[in-house]
Amino acid sequence: MSEKINEKGLVVHTSGSVPLNVLSKHARRGVFYPLQTFTAGKILNFKEIPLCLEVNNEKDSQLLLSLAKKLSDNVQIVDSEKRKILHVAAVFVNNFTNYMYSMGNQICEDNNIDFSMLFPLIQETAAKIEIMSPKKAQTGPAKRQDLKTLHGHLQLLKDEKHKAIYTLLSNAIKEEG
Repeated sequence: MSEKINEKGLVVHTSGSVPLNVLSKHARRGVFYPLQTFTAGKILNFKEIPLCLEVNNEKDSQLLLSLAKKLSDNVQIVDSEKRKILHVAAVFVNNFTNYMYSMGNQICEDNNIDFSMLFPLIQETAAKIEIMSPKKAQTGPAKRQDLKTLHGHLQLLKDEKHKAIYTLLSNAIKEEG
């Protein structure tokens, strides 16, 4: 797609999972990846969003760095391999977590319970990992090895996919100790 750009200037992409060399037809190429999820109509404070940069030459590195520092207080030089790793980590903490929220919402809806009752728990869980490691923040019946509660939860769940995910994650948490 970038081949359609007939430009002698710096050409960059903004993907977390796509390597720099996808732009290899361009002499001056780079990556300007904001590590964030975006929602149409929602205004974010770009100063807080990590910007991951990669370029193929020093001159363009200074140019992209200068632009990025005007937008964000968190600018990092991140090569293609590390950016792919960051992207998969982001899928776990964002996309998969959102899917868990979706399942929790479905369980609440199926039982005529207001999902918003879980909002303070969601907010506290997110806040907690800013002051301690996610492993230390882990709580719940799997962490406590509370088999009675774990089995009771499985009996409450009607959806087989929910049961399978609950079992998989509970076993992983139990194994981690």
